[in-house]
Amino acid sequence: MAVSRALSCPDTQDLGLPQLLEPLFPAGSAPSLEAWDARRPDLRRRWDALLGHPSFADADHDRAPEVVDRFEAPDFHGTLYRQPTGPQTRQLVLLMEPKAVRLSPRPGAVIPYYHPDLMAGYDPTAHEPLKERPNVHFGRHLVQQGYVVVCTEAFPYNTVPEPEDDHGFAWWQAAADQLLADHPEWTGIGKLTRDTRCATDLLLSQPDMDTERTVVMGHSLGGKMAFYAGAFDERLKAVISSDFGIGWDFTNWADPWYHGSRIREEGFSLAHHQLLALLAPRSFLLIAGNTDGPASWQYLQAGQEVYDLYGRRDAVGCFYHGTGHQPTDESIEVAYRWLAQQLGLAEQPWEM
Repeated sequence: MAVSRALSCPDTQDLGLPQLLEPLFPAGSAPSLEAWDARRPDLRRRWDALLGHPSFADADHDRAPEVVDRFEAPDFHGTLYRQPTGPQTRQLVLLMEPKAVRLSPRPGAVIPYYHPDLMAGYDPTAHEPLKERPNVHFGRHLVQQGYVVVCTEAFPYNTVPEPEDDHGFAWWQAAADQLLADHPEWTGIGKLTRDTRCATDLLLSQPDMDTERTVVMGHSLGGKMAFYAGAFDERLKAVISSDFGIGWDFTNWADPWYHGSRIREEGFSLAHHQLLALLAPRSFLLIAGNTDGPASWQYLQAGQEVYDLYGRRDAVGCFYHGTGHQPTDESIEVAYRWLAQQLGLAEQPWEM
C-alpha cells in the first residue's frame, strides 16, 4: 500500500470549531482547473497583502553570503554562512553537504528553526554532535539520505540584542517591535517566510542541485516557516510540517511576531486551507501530535478540493501520533518514506 494512503487520518465530523472555512470556490460554481486558475491570483493577492512587504527592494541587499566557518562532521561537510536578509540584517545558515554522494543531481532540503544547531543535530561552534532530541535532527537525517541541507536561524536572534530580562517571549517581542518600526508594512511571518526563501536561494546556488527535488521541513515554529515557505515558493516541491498549528486558534498566530491582531478582526476570512490550495499540486504532509490534532484534518480536506483537480489527492497526507508536541520516531520514519515516494526516490538508509 502506498505510504500516503497508509497515513493516520482522524475523523473530522462534528468538530465544533469556532472558525468556518471560506469555500475555495463560490457557491453554485463547479470546481475546475479553469475556475481555480481564475480564482488563484486573487487569493494569492489577499495573502500577499496579509504578509505585507519590507521597506527595501531585493536589490538593496544583493550581497554574497559571508563564510563564517568550514568544518568536517561525521556525516557531512559543513559550511556556516552569515547570509544577508536585508540592508542591515543577516541570518546564520548551516550548509550540510553529504560525504556519501548517492544521488546526482542532488536533492535539497531547507530546515528552518530558531537556530541551525538542533535541526542539524550538530553544534557548529563547538564542532560537536548533539545528543538531545535526536528525532528532530532533520538535517542530519536528510544529509545521511543524500540531501544537501541548509538549516537556518529565525529573525529574533539576529535582529535585536538579547534583552537583559529575557523572560518568556521577550526577545521575540523586542524583535517584533523593531521590525514594525523599520518595516511598518511587514509582518513577522512575512519576514520569516522571506528569510526562508533567502536560505532556499543559498541552497539552490550550490552545484549539481536537483531543482525538481527540493523540499522544506520543520517542527513547531519551523513547521510554520516550512508551510508558508512552501506555499509562496514554487521551487519547493514538498513540504513536511510537524505540529505547527494549522488553525488560527490552535496556537499563537495572533502574536506580533507572526500575524498580529489583524487575524482577530471582524470579517477576517483567510485561513490555512487556502494556503494549502496555493501549494497544490506540490506535496504536503502534516505530522500532528498536540498543537495539531483531529481538528486539523478538516483544513487538509478543504485544500484537497484543489488537489483533486490535478489528480493529486494523495499528495496531501497526515500522520497523527497524538502523543504530544514532539514528533515520534514512527512519525519521522513515515515522513521520510512518504517523502521518498512523493519525489520518486529510492529509500535511503539513515540513523535516528
